[in-house]
Amino acid sequence: MDSLSDRQMQILQAIILNYLETAEPVGSRTISRRSPLGLSSATIRNEMADLEELGFIVQPHTSAGRIPSSKGYRLYVDSLLRSERIPTEDETRVVSAMLKRKSQQLDAVLREIGELLSVITRYPTVVTMPNMNRTKLKHLQLIPVDEHSTVLMIVTDGNVVRNHMLSMDHALSQEEADRLSNVMNHNLQGLAMEEINLPVIQKLRRELGIEQEIVTSLLDAIQSTVEYASDTEMYTAGTTNILDFPEFSDVQSARAVMEVFHKKDEMLSTIRSTHPTRLSHNLRITIGKENELTAMQECSVITTTYTVGGDNKGTISVIGPVRMDYGKVISTLGSMMTDLQRALSYGGDTQEEGNQDEERKEEDGDS
Repeated sequence: MDSLSDRQMQILQAIILNYLETAEPVGSRTISRRSPLGLSSATIRNEMADLEELGFIVQPHTSAGRIPSSKGYRLYVDSLLRSERIPTEDETRVVSAMLKRKSQQLDAVLREIGELLSVITRYPTVVTMPNMNRTKLKHLQLIPVDEHSTVLMIVTDGNVVRNHMLSMDHALSQEEADRLSNVMNHNLQGLAMEEINLPVIQKLRRELGIEQEIVTSLLDAIQSTVEYASDTEMYTAGTTNILDFPEFSDVQSARAVMEVFHKKDEMLSTIRSTHPTRLSHNLRITIGKENELTAMQECSVITTTYTVGGDNKGTISVIGPVRMDYGKVISTLGSMMTDLQRALSYGGDTQEEGNQDEERKEEDGDS
């Protein structure tokens, strides 16, 4: 990357901060008046000309000031940005309460985190569930619904729940459903999904000891559920927030971006192609024209990862205009992810809840 002087770095930062605030091109007189650099307009104008020649800023119109380029924002994020915003106590309290209330339903937690992020940042958010191929089975349960329908519920070690409706030729009693559930748990509990191989299936078939068509139906349901779980689920929140920014006042550009939000493959490709950043090994950012999709080249994508069950990773992304408040988003996202990862590390329970359980056990022992 081209080497800039300290003065050029300060001028670039001043341009970016002014543009983030006003969404208007920034001129040398504005920098001279509003920044503490103590430089004349002429000196700043000369430095801005050099910054433009190096590709860090651009002049959108002949008589206008300058705006940052994708290259300029990249330098800002990697070298100049300082995370200045700390989430408020109210925001922290909301996140903690949400994680505690929904600790047994990872899907619900992640969906609500996406919605909360979109409210706090005012940008759209995208959440992907962890890839389930390496997740271990925690519990399986058959639940009779009526004479011809039974639900097969699968719970993974990340507290992700998947349900599959089975069609039965005859009614399944609760007692029989419990027996079959026990057999399935005995044979499958603790296995990673790809470990459900032919020998395991054959042993399961022998121990179930029921009509062949029912065994086949159960096995097909497990396989179908596994295939469904291995497909990356994606939740979006606040997608129309992008239309609040002047960068997307043009109908065509707005439509193009909105279409990407509704095309799962394109959105997943956008998220997965984000660039590592020096700020954190767990944070990736793609800025403007770094995006491969033309429709997303007026956007920036900030993505962080979370881990469930050791090595199963999902992502949470915030998407906004290139003129994004990077400091606010990175700080908010980082704080929220710290709370989320702590909750996931405790298997969905908070430390406080664990301490309360220990205290109750001691009280029971003393009584």
